[in-house]
Amino acid sequence: MLSTSRHCSKLTTLTLALGLVLSQPLAAQAQSNIVTFNIAQQPLSQALNQLAEQADMSLIADANLLDNLQAPALYGQKTVRDALTQTLQGTAIIAEIVGNTIILKGTNTTATTTAPADLQANLAEQPKHADDIEVIVVKGDQINLNREQLERTKGSSNADIFSTHTSIEANNLRNEAGALDIGIRGVQGEGRVPVFIDGSLQSTHTNRGYMGTSDRTYIDSDLISTVSVEKGASSRVSPYGAGAIGGTVTISTLNPSDILSANQEFGVLMKLKTYNNNKTPEISDDPWQQEYYQVTQDQDSSQFENGGLVLASAYKGDDFSGVLAYSKKETGNYFAGSHGYDQFVDVTDSGFERLPPVNQGAEVVNTSFASESYLAKFNYAFNDEHSVEVNTRHHQQEAGEMLASYWLKYTEGDYWRLPDGTFGIIPQGIEAMPQWEPGTAHVNSASATYHYLPTNNNKVDLKVNLWSTNAKLKQYNALGSNLGPNALQYLHEYSNRRHGVSVYNTATFKLADSIPTVLTTGFSWQDEKLTPKEGSEDNFWSGTTTSRNGKQTSQSLFANAQLDFDALELVLNANIHNAETEDYQTGLSQEFDEKTDFTAQLYYQLLSNTTLKAKYSHAYRMPSVYETTVSNEVFSYSPYYPVAPEQTNSFEVGVESQFSGALVTTDSLTIAANYFDTQIKDMIATANLPNLDPAAPEWLETSSTFTNYDSFTLPGIEVLLNYTSQYVYASASITKYQNIEICSAQMAELAGVATCNNLGFSGSLTPLRIPPEKNYVATLGFTLFDDALDAGFIYKKHSDKSHPGGFLSGTGAANVLAYIPASYQLDMYLDYTFSPRFSAYTSITNVTDRYAVSAGSIVAVPEPGRTVTIGLEIKL
Repeated sequence: MLSTSRHCSKLTTLTLALGLVLSQPLAAQAQSNIVTFNIAQQPLSQALNQLAEQADMSLIADANLLDNLQAPALYGQKTVRDALTQTLQGTAIIAEIVGNTIILKGTNTTATTTAPADLQANLAEQPKHADDIEVIVVKGDQINLNREQLERTKGSSNADIFSTHTSIEANNLRNEAGALDIGIRGVQGEGRVPVFIDGSLQSTHTNRGYMGTSDRTYIDSDLISTVSVEKGASSRVSPYGAGAIGGTVTISTLNPSDILSANQEFGVLMKLKTYNNNKTPEISDDPWQQEYYQVTQDQDSSQFENGGLVLASAYKGDDFSGVLAYSKKETGNYFAGSHGYDQFVDVTDSGFERLPPVNQGAEVVNTSFASESYLAKFNYAFNDEHSVEVNTRHHQQEAGEMLASYWLKYTEGDYWRLPDGTFGIIPQGIEAMPQWEPGTAHVNSASATYHYLPTNNNKVDLKVNLWSTNAKLKQYNALGSNLGPNALQYLHEYSNRRHGVSVYNTATFKLADSIPTVLTTGFSWQDEKLTPKEGSEDNFWSGTTTSRNGKQTSQSLFANAQLDFDALELVLNANIHNAETEDYQTGLSQEFDEKTDFTAQLYYQLLSNTTLKAKYSHAYRMPSVYETTVSNEVFSYSPYYPVAPEQTNSFEVGVESQFSGALVTTDSLTIAANYFDTQIKDMIATANLPNLDPAAPEWLETSSTFTNYDSFTLPGIEVLLNYTSQYVYASASITKYQNIEICSAQMAELAGVATCNNLGFSGSLTPLRIPPEKNYVATLGFTLFDDALDAGFIYKKHSDKSHPGGFLSGTGAANVLAYIPASYQLDMYLDYTFSPRFSAYTSITNVTDRYAVSAGSIVAVPEPGRTVTIGLEIKL
């Protein structure tokens, strides 16, 4: 349930406030979106609130217009425009959709049916003063992306869609097998930022050796319709939000509105794209030969290889709607950029130059990716009160992977193994690096939601949701396999299964007969299992698998209240949750007793165009099944170092001002600033500690395990400027962290260092948790020819970042980065719509061909160099 509030302002929306979407949404898609509405007959103000909420839009209205008016019931699948027409029937109110905002105004007529009219004409005929307008916000501090915005930011990885938001981090972006591993404001991993796809929770715990652990979510970004990101612990209703101390990501896959044109009952969508700057590697079946893959040093930029295909169909009737879609994507190893390479050349005190493994402009091994995905979604309304929605998705992929200990190269004069099994000397002009066969992932997910909303009963809006996700993985993240040398010693197979159920109800009423209130209460249950492939214990020298073998069950009771005090809105959210873990390998179990999360958020209208916001949260994250089960991976749970739940206290305050007519009469300017302070007590992370196991061999003096660090503090500021006009839109944002601090008396005593620092501790992977101090993003775009042409530039930059001295020294990790220089990337895009049924686009990422490394990397895996993508979209 989205939050609702009322504030006085000009004819602008608060949607962009406090770190929201940075580029202008398109009104056409919002108007034609098909939404399933379930709104009972009730006062017009409350009905419009629910309409905007269910359509995921903002609403601006003159408060006086809505008094003493009733709205009819609204049920079924409709466009937002049709829903507004029906809701406003018999009133003297007209509506217009601008961007992602619904604007309502009064007229001098009393027509029985009022259709949305042209906003600019209305403004010219009936100018209003700022203090006459009241804003109803249905978003909160979210980032919302539609399909057009996603297309602008797609790069070679699925996670690139998040790259234009300064407060979102993608962990180790180029070595996550094409998966999403999202962090928000420096908080990341192990359920801290869950990803929901069509109502199901899908993330997979993945060991990356000395590169840390990943919380991978597998999805083809070409099948995504919208993305919504809430920063910080949720103030909204979220049945599975327990433990989401960093934020939540909600993804919706393709809907009928993405495929059908206006008034179309059945339609087909086809999307094609291709790109340059990649090469499909020819990989030997011999693990010895994989160790000495010959790297291509450059590529012709005119050579386009691989690409993507999407075929989707949709049907929309009075009671039934559905989508069937297929997507196929392939890309080879990409090539690095050229400019800025010298920053990664390490010069020793003796003047010797240590070069990074990948040369400027050279092929980056183990970055190929290929996937196939299938999607089926159906919605059926049995009658005006009962409906059901079913979603299923299958995703299978092959993706390059590597471990830090194998990020190295062989050059002229080094020995290498020849195909006949003998050794020789690498000749001049040849360089080789380990190139492994891709790992695989097969993910099946399904969800079903039953919705009951009786007519003329504001106290009942019941939803029952069931979901299941099953991921089967064969990847290089094990240790001690007897399958063969080199890459094969890390190969293993396991599954990650999750399923859950939630029941919740929303009631709308007036508290004390005067305060509009929305109250949601509910219960959720989920179960997660990590299981090695049956019989795989024979593939390990120890006789036990590397994979975890256990399950975790959790339950949650939650309540959310939204209270509207006119100029002030208050949202209260509470979640009582517990967890229990069983480790089948050791026979041990752990119970984590009930903890209560609490969040309070308020908005207050300070001036006619300025809103203040404050939010406080006290939340817990239970140790995950991955952190509480034993394995033979590099980092494993140790019963001698038990872990406790994390406790998070977060606070943020923000201010946003909106201005109309800043440069021309039809433009708008948003200026927003936000201060946040996230304090995690007892943060669970990896550590290299003394081995307390009496049964351990004498030579095994240390234990690589999980432990609770005393605290991790992430304060910072976010600043946003957003400008929109008829032909130009622009934005700029910065996230700056201030005085990041991680503390551990335990680790400090072992290393003989200070208890707190801002880099993390050697012998652990905490340095990877710390983001760079500054992130910047700026966008400049143009829309011409009645919005048929959309073109622009995106500039992204991060400051430098250091790792502590001796980071991972004494381990097998090769070429670990001690310092990541500041870097920038410039992208451009151009989209032209020839007709409602045919459009084409091109984008160029890394226009200046920079040699750069992601701030989340542990080794120097360079980003893709200049890459050109060309695509077509056809609707039939």
